Parts: sequence; structure tokens; C-alpha cells
Amino acid sequence: MEEPNLQPLRITPGWKVEWNLFYEVDPSEGFMHYLDSSSLLHLTNYQLMRAIDLDFRPENDLNGLFYLRVINLTKVKNPKTKKIDYKGNWENLYFELSSKNRLEIVKEIERLVIQIPPYKQ
Repeated sequence: MEEPNLQPLRITPGWKVEWNLFYEVDPSEGFMHYLDSSSLLHLTNYQLMRAIDLDFRPENDLNGLFYLRVINLTKVKNPKTKKIDYKGNWENLYFELSSKNRLEIVKEIERLVIQIPPYKQ
């Protein structure tokens, strides 16, 4: 069996791909091992103070769904290192969508990376 490609995505400047395990596969027999990661894709935009996270739950389950979430970020200063870190507010999401349809998720990611406004803290 040939290895599938990563899902092509149009990502606009300013977004950083933290990790990408989002393959061009739909939930089906023989491909579920590509949907067995708790997070398939994670993008951040520190200027907008937002992150986009995609996972598939339950992992490795034909009846699972893609979960797409946009997380508001806040700056947190590490008291020991004095460096700035970013914390996601997972309880107050900017946006979320669940779907079994991979192409619907792709369309929504591409819409979001263009249209998400900055987070006002």
C-alpha cells in the first residue's frame, strides 16, 4: 500500500505549523492508523494570539470525528527564565467544529487562517 500524502493546506503568512500529521485520508478500514494521534495538526499565530488544533476522536475508531478548535492564547511570563510563553484557553474557545468529512475540515481551516481576527485580552 502506498503511503498517503499530507493533506495540502493553504496557510497564510503569520501561521506557524507546530506539527502536522494530517494526512489525505478519510476514516476507513486500512487507514485508521493515520488517525491514531491525539493531535493531527497544530498551528499558531502569535500576532493574532490564536492557535488552531485538529484531532480525531476517538483515536483509531471508524466512528470517530475530526475536531477542529481555535484557541485564544495569552502571554505568560516564566518567573524563573523571564521568557514569554503562551498559554491556550481551552475552556473559552474562539471556534469549534466537529465533522466526519475531512474536506469540510480542510475548507474550514483555510477559511480560518484568512479570517480570524486578533484576540483582544
